[in-house]
Amino acid sequence: MNTYDVYYMQSDRFRDFICGDEKPTVKELADTHTLLKTVEAENLDMVYGMMQAEHWSPNGEARELIRSKGLRHTSMSVGDVIYDNNKHLYYVVSPVGFDLIF
Repeated sequence: MNTYDVYYMQSDRFRDFICGDEKPTVKELADTHTLLKTVEAENLDMVYGMMQAEHWSPNGEARELIRSKGLRHTSMSVGDVIYDNNKHLYYVVSPVGFDLIF
């Protein structure tokens, strides 16, 4: 298993990234995204699946964490970012798959 840091778009940036046309940059990540949590998974697809509300918050368990971080969405979406701690690479969730960001 690898560890991955999960970054969600800040609420005021949701419209900028949700369609996948605009991509965040690593340099500006602290201004556009918030570190939500670190997870253990085998790959990016597994991280994405784990971060869907029906898996990690089926009964609203994540509501308080989401609110405490100033976020509004529970399920990982296009525009959210995953950092692979083993490869030291950042990926943005795209409409199809994941794209490296720099």
